Amino acid sequence: MTFEEAKKLLSDMRAAKRRANAIKARIADIESDYASIQSSLGGDGTHGGITQSRVEQLALRVQEEREEHIRALETYFALEDKLSDALDTLEPIERDIIIGCYMDGKCNWQVGELVGLEERTVRRHKRKALQKIADML
Repeated sequence: MTFEEAKKLLSDMRAAKRRANAIKARIADIESDYASIQSSLGGDGTHGGITQSRVEQLALRVQEEREEHIRALETYFALEDKLSDALDTLEPIERDIIIGCYMDGKCNWQVGELVGLEERTVRRHKRKALQKIADML
């Protein structure tokens, strides 16, 4: 694997995690709407034998979002598994930087504050770690 491919893999992993979290937030919003509509209706929403109430539509949407969330998490975990062995070969500081930048979504300067390094040093360690990951994969 090339350096750029390793970098893209880590970026894809970060994007997959963000996507899963966004879906989770949408599910919570939909469930909140579902609960408030259902409580205000106080009964079933059948009209002439056709069950297409707003509550039922939201229930279906929640189910679809949950299924999408599961798929997003499966993608994230597959990427995480692929990187696990490579991360184990890194120096502790390099692992902290990669995890901070790619898995936690922090900027170089934020990671630098956490690990006690300047931003340019974080960039140097990150590049070195990415090269090691690329060589492993």
